[in-house]
Amino acid sequence: MTTVRDPALLECREVVEVVSDFLDDALAAADRARIEQHLLVCPPCAGYVAQVKATIVHLAELAAADGPSAPAPTLVEAFRQWKRKGTDR
Repeated sequence: MTTVRDPALLECREVVEVVSDFLDDALAAADRARIEQHLLVCPPCAGYVAQVKATIVHLAELAAADGPSAPAPTLVEAFRQWKRKGTDR
């Protein structure tokens, strides 16, 4: 589980680093609240999170439209695996 600092000290790059955990609801409640507070005062980060969320939704829609053999879930899982590897360093 990822830990997030105080929103007043939170840097935008930290939001980028935890965006998938945030969207997967995999952050502790206090960390989620800090991200949400940051998003309220940082339009660029709010836009970024909205774009990532929209991408995930559209990939799921494509997968549903194309049936179970569609590559979209594989792409989402590949992204999550890549992200996990990046945080293991």
